[in-house]
Amino acid sequence: MRFGILIALSCVAVASAGVVNVTRCGGVGTPLQTRVSGCEGYCQVRPGQVYEFQQDFMPNNPGSGSLTLFVDILLNSTGTWVQIISADLITVAPGPAYTVKYSLIPNDVVSGQTVQIRAEIVNLNTGGVQICVSCDIDVL
Repeated sequence: MRFGILIALSCVAVASAGVVNVTRCGGVGTPLQTRVSGCEGYCQVRPGQVYEFQQDFMPNNPGSGSLTLFVDILLNSTGTWVQIISADLITVAPGPAYTVKYSLIPNDVVSGQTVQIRAEIVNLNTGGVQICVSCDIDVL
């Protein structure tokens, strides 16, 4: 599956995307807010368009080394998880809030389907999950 990807980690800044509903799927850190451009509450996206994702979080005991972002999608039609992002982030300290930003471009292969997107921020040195959130998205 083809997705365009852009990733950044920064201090929390003013949001330009709508807040979406997510389900927490684990992690010792605190997810603060998830935003997606062109969405509010529940997402419906169009193939070929760029969607900016932003995840605000506060890490908890990140340990040594940097964090890694993993983004997977679950194709509900087949029940198959597909990893679409694996990207190293900077080392963070407990306490301050950070924002992970990335872009996705849905492919028309999943048009007409509902896919689940799961984002995890993991410390690969310790194996600890800082944040895990997921949400369903309709691909029009």
